[in-house]
Amino acid sequence: MKKIIFSLICLTLLICLSITNVLSASVSAYYDDTLFNNFTSSSYILLDADSGTIIVNKNANEKLQVASICKLMTSLITMEKIEAGDLSLDSEILASEHAASMEGSQAFLDAGSKYKVSELLKSVIVASANDSAVALAEAIAGSEQAFVNLMNEKAKELGMNNTVYANATGLPAANQYSTAFDTTIVLKNATSHDIYKQYSNIWMDSFVHPSGRVTELVNTNRLIKYYDYCKSGKTGFTDEAGYCLSSTASNGNLNLIAVTLKCANPQDRFKESMELYNYGFANFENKKIIDSSIPFDKTIKVTGAKNNQAPLSLKNNFSALVKKGDKSEISINYEIKNVIKAPLKAGEKVGCATIVKEGKIIGEVDIVLAEDVLKASYGDTISKIVNLWGI
Repeated sequence: MKKIIFSLICLTLLICLSITNVLSASVSAYYDDTLFNNFTSSSYILLDADSGTIIVNKNANEKLQVASICKLMTSLITMEKIEAGDLSLDSEILASEHAASMEGSQAFLDAGSKYKVSELLKSVIVASANDSAVALAEAIAGSEQAFVNLMNEKAKELGMNNTVYANATGLPAANQYSTAFDTTIVLKNATSHDIYKQYSNIWMDSFVHPSGRVTELVNTNRLIKYYDYCKSGKTGFTDEAGYCLSSTASNGNLNLIAVTLKCANPQDRFKESMELYNYGFANFENKKIIDSSIPFDKTIKVTGAKNNQAPLSLKNNFSALVKKGDKSEISINYEIKNVIKAPLKAGEKVGCATIVKEGKIIGEVDIVLAEDVLKASYGDTISKIVNLWGI
């Protein structure tokens, strides 16, 4: 009888151990990249747009052709020229023979006709029009090659260290490449402009040519119509690049960027991007640690100024990406100069707020002067002496 009971106990322990192993395997699989083993994309990344935290990735720094995703940079430079006043949305551009000869996705421009910048930019963002992209490039820089120089300069400025452009369209070219990670950088900068957000949300539109002919524009990013959380994006396809998609999505206070490169078919880039987003929204949240709009309750000592204390502020917000249910403590350490000397301008850095989670620094925010600190006048100095001595 004892042998039977002992055997049953052993069997029960073995069963429990087996169940524990299965559960452990399930948990570890849930939080690592094996979730996405079915992906056809050669490279992908899911990133929190606010903190810059990478949630998951595969080969995010692999240099690949990204096809029309290059037009994110074309659009970014165009929008910056508009905001700088060098170009206007109502400016008219003459479509050259070179621009009108572009293959692939097109707005079917008429060579020799004039088009508004707004129309050309919209057709680039919505329908990935190669001819419109080249027309904008030529208008801004004089030639497409001169514009490419601007694109590469901007890439360096943004820290896109694994990106080289050879044209304004992303059509196949030697020595032209980017990465999934670099794409998140240019997409984040492009979508910081209201023009891009507005145009990239258009599903269908009509492009009316000066002759009266109409080209129907359809957004190449299907997520705009079929995924409620999607806010913007840019597709790409060539035989060399495969099917690519860069996009943004927001749910509550969580803003994500997903990039899938070199997918096997057009459906996979959308399906895999949605899977990345669903994983991110289900498992993570964005916790605001610093809100720069809230008055900062610290001051700094000042010498040589009318007032002995100067108000301070935090330069920008800071949010931390955390797993849902994570109770880890996050603290802020403030380091401020002991004293400063007038005169100084508002916004000048006088300290740093360091955000710490579980003993590790996860971010820093500058502490700056909230207003100008003016040098004390002769009268201010006399007044201080009078007040000090009670005269």
